[in-house]
Amino acid sequence: MAQSTILASGTTAADSTNIVIAAGDSVTVGVFSASGGDYLSADFSVRQVTPGALITLGQLNSQYRSTQLNGPGTFKVSRPVLTTAFGVFLDA
Repeated sequence: MAQSTILASGTTAADSTNIVIAAGDSVTVGVFSASGGDYLSADFSVRQVTPGALITLGQLNSQYRSTQLNGPGTFKVSRPVLTTAFGVFLDA
C-alpha cells in the first residue's frame, strides 16, 4: 500500500480530498501530527459523499486514530477547529 497525505496538517476546519474506492477495494484513513503523541482535542468526521447531504459514518479521535473504508464509494474526512495541528493520511 502507498501512503499519501490527503489533508495537510493544520488547525483550521477543512475537508480532505475525496477518497474514491472501487468495488471490492479497501483503504485505511487516519489522522497524524508532527510528534505522534499529541492529544487530539476534537473528533474528525469520516463521511460518505452522496448525491444529497454527506453521511457521517464515524469519527477519528485520540482513541481511534485510523479506520478502514470499503468500496464502492466516495468518502472524505472533515477536520474541526483544533488547538494542535493534525492532518489526514490515506493508505491505499
